[in-house]
Amino acid sequence: MQPGNYRVDLVGMQNLIDKAIDFEKRLEDRLSDIRKQVTNLHIDWTGQAAQTHQQASAEWDTGATEMHTALGELRKALDHARSAYHNAGETNHGMWPQ
Repeated sequence: MQPGNYRVDLVGMQNLIDKAIDFEKRLEDRLSDIRKQVTNLHIDWTGQAAQTHQQASAEWDTGATEMHTALGELRKALDHARSAYHNAGETNHGMWPQ
């Protein structure tokens, strides 16, 4: 490939988007399971250790939620880029006589 020339793999980008969607779903499910386990753990667990664990779990959950949000934003940006490249290709193709 010559300097200044580049290609965009739209199929590869879509595959990456699909994998990101699947990962987000699996992450959501796993986070939900962890939250349920922590809630169930604290039904009978009391005292200072339980309070400390709840606090640590809340901090961990905040970080996990931030990560999940960031991954979603990354996937949306990738989807936007794929759409923009696709539309630019269609526009460029339409400018030339067949």
